[in-house]
Amino acid sequence: MFINFRILFFFAIGLLFYNCKSTASIAEIENLKRVVNETNFEITANSATPVAFANTRGLENLLPPGSNVANINLGSIQNYIKIKKDSLMMDLPYYGELQIVSGYNSEAGLKFEGIPSNAIITFNPKKNNYSLMYEVKTKNENLKILISMYASKRCSFSINSSSRTTISYDGFWKVIE
Repeated sequence: MFINFRILFFFAIGLLFYNCKSTASIAEIENLKRVVNETNFEITANSATPVAFANTRGLENLLPPGSNVANINLGSIQNYIKIKKDSLMMDLPYYGELQIVSGYNSEAGLKFEGIPSNAIITFNPKKNNYSLMYEVKTKNENLKILISMYASKRCSFSINSSSRTTISYDGFWKVIE
């Protein structure tokens, strides 16, 4: 009985490790590598997770349909990060808290167009994903953009600001035609 339990235990552990392996095919991984190396892609966010809203109540009615304070649905809101060669273009909605007020205006989102002051791109062969880090300077703040791109065309990214609380996004990437 003890031997059967050990065999069953090791079989279950082996099955667990087998199921945890990457499900991306070699062709999908090669496509991801090609797209990142050619630097001609666009990211669209489906949802946003602002850090500052976690303990806030009463704002639910101000958010887009299908949203709550922990997860904001961006399906009907146009947004993007475009990477073309050495340039970065970004227009994202921002939900969060301003730390340093620079005045109220219509530019409430995260917008940038230009060449980042710093860019670091690394591939993780264990996870088969790319990590991209960009630092940009707008006229009012410094932004650090951290992007994780996966072979499944999914991505997640967060934006740290010098004057706003951090916000995270989940979405998809595609090649710019």
